[in-house]
Amino acid sequence: MRPVNKGKDAGEFKPYQDAQNLLQERIGEFCSYCERWIASAIHVEHKQPKNEYPKLQYSWQNFLLSCSNCNSTKSHGKLNLDDYVWPDVHNTFLAFQYAAEGKIHPVTGFGPSLDARIDKTWKTLGLNRHPDTATNGFEAPTTKDKRWTHRRDEWEKAHRRQIELKKYDTPHLRGCIVDMAASRGMFSIWFTVFSDDIDMRRRLIEAFIGTDKTSFDDEFQPVKRTATL
Repeated sequence: MRPVNKGKDAGEFKPYQDAQNLLQERIGEFCSYCERWIASAIHVEHKQPKNEYPKLQYSWQNFLLSCSNCNSTKSHGKLNLDDYVWPDVHNTFLAFQYAAEGKIHPVTGFGPSLDARIDKTWKTLGLNRHPDTATNGFEAPTTKDKRWTHRRDEWEKAHRRQIELKKYDTPHLRGCIVDMAASRGMFSIWFTVFSDDIDMRRRLIEAFIGTDKTSFDDEFQPVKRTATL
């Protein structure tokens, strides 16, 4: 999950939908959770649901952007922020591992507390939905939930571009690949596929609007953003 930086606190927005344009300017037209580019019907997402936390429904600090799948899957009951990891707070790229078949795996080994928060985020957002339910923790997606197929297809596109780059490595092709990635979304997939290429890592971080640069070191490798993640 791409770590994002929303910039300075923009205060309150009444109605909260008015925050959409500024959010898109600062972090791009991507779902903050599944990372897909959303051409239309992107939602101003409340990290803590507005019905249960009415005092936070206008607060910039409580906003992200979400697609309809992630928005409907996420819990709408009482929600403790400290039970989850968040792309505007943590380096969530370190929390999840992306695979060619469209799966997202939660990363473990941080310790029982943080591992549990990552796992809960994975399940609450439905990032564990995939037809191959034989692996522990995965659930079957609904017929309307195409997120896993979009991840699989995007991985294939990124992999094909990687093969092309190995054959015809030019600055122009590198720029074209990054432009393609930034127009489609799914930063974490492109970054994972090109993880061995320092120049492509740099280009991808710079091309995706609002990617948190403090979540990467001088060689553009992911590092902890906070004391825990």
